Amino acid sequence: MALIVAALLFHQVNRLWEYGFAGTGQHYAPVFGVRLPRRTAAAGQLAALPAALLVALTIPSLVGRTAVVLLVVFWMLATQVRLSDHCWLGAVAVTVMAFTPSPLHALVAEDLLAGVYLTAALLKVNDEYLFSERSAGRVVTGHYLRLLGLPDFPRLVRAVPASVIAVELLAGVLACVPGGERWALGLAILMHLVFGVSGNYPFSVVALALWVTVFSPDGGIEPGGPGWILWAGALLVGLLSMATGRTAKGPRSAGWLIKDFYQGAVYGALCATALLAPAPGPDRSAPWASLAHGLVALAFAVNLLMVIAGIKLEWSFAMFTSLRPFGRSWLERHRLREWPRYYALTLPARIPKSLLRDIDPTFVYLATRDENVVHEGVAHHLEAVGRQHNVTFAPRAMTVAAGGRELVPAASEQGPPRRRYLDYPAVVPRSLDRRYLA
Repeated sequence: MALIVAALLFHQVNRLWEYGFAGTGQHYAPVFGVRLPRRTAAAGQLAALPAALLVALTIPSLVGRTAVVLLVVFWMLATQVRLSDHCWLGAVAVTVMAFTPSPLHALVAEDLLAGVYLTAALLKVNDEYLFSERSAGRVVTGHYLRLLGLPDFPRLVRAVPASVIAVELLAGVLACVPGGERWALGLAILMHLVFGVSGNYPFSVVALALWVTVFSPDGGIEPGGPGWILWAGALLVGLLSMATGRTAKGPRSAGWLIKDFYQGAVYGALCATALLAPAPGPDRSAPWASLAHGLVALAFAVNLLMVIAGIKLEWSFAMFTSLRPFGRSWLERHRLREWPRYYALTLPARIPKSLLRDIDPTFVYLATRDENVVHEGVAHHLEAVGRQHNVTFAPRAMTVAAGGRELVPAASEQGPPRRRYLDYPAVVPRSLDRRYLA
């Protein structure tokens, strides 16, 4: 459990390194719909996970494990704009491991990984992802190749979506098959390395922390080989990440190069730990193993059906699947419930400096652009902050146009934005023909 908490802390350190400390007290778009005071939000972002890791390492009792879960929940409550899928995965893993016998932890970790890979593959089986030029797989791959200064390789880019689905599906199936764990681990290492150097090492680190747990059925994390191999793995992947890591145009600063090396080194050490683990995999004969299998499978089935039914997109391992709230593919029906409304916002004619201390200026610009619309939960809180500074964003409810390709102002009065948790993306393009990455 402590290793999973450390992986979540890696995510938080990565965000602070990338975005700085200035916005840690801001909470204008709370994921779970409850705005926290500035100091409380800052404490959740800065102190909750270090405290959780300390407790996990020093207080192994039920009281300590419960405290770890509460601290992770506090950190999630302090998160805004979006809760990444890997954060949800890590939080669920920590919670389950806190209240289940340790012999089940390896089995639960393996089931969670299999569920993530299979779900991510199935959610990508849609026209937008497989065949559209707006496919997240094509867009991300082409962007990364351009950042490296390489040609687009059109045939390669077109083959990426189907290839990603195949690799995720195969990794998920192998993780379910007794004796297939090592093959699944090898595929996962290569797949997550690609994800990492192209900008998502936090997801890769959370996944590899779970893989290490898979091969530690007795709860002890000890590589079976000499310690120098861990250092060699960390150094090798760290240098590889420095050479190939790209997330933005232009030369990287010294700080950014160090960050790339640090992320790669952590990932490399976890890969070496998993590969050197002497255990063949989880003990499938452990008490309650069948029940654990069934409950995890049921949870992922419900999660998948909620996306298909249009109940949610966020925290569903649907990132980079090209799914969007008002899409046209068979996966996006939105007929079983009233989903959250989206609103167009207008930039106030006068923006007090005090407002920009409470709301990130970049987010204000993004949320008020003509081509974007904002989730009503975000609009609700932005309006609340605006009223404190005597301005309004004049939210206008939007609906799908008759032609079905863009959002237009609703013909009838929809009422003000409601307080909602962000089970859908915070900001999306108004046009369904524009590419969208979660």
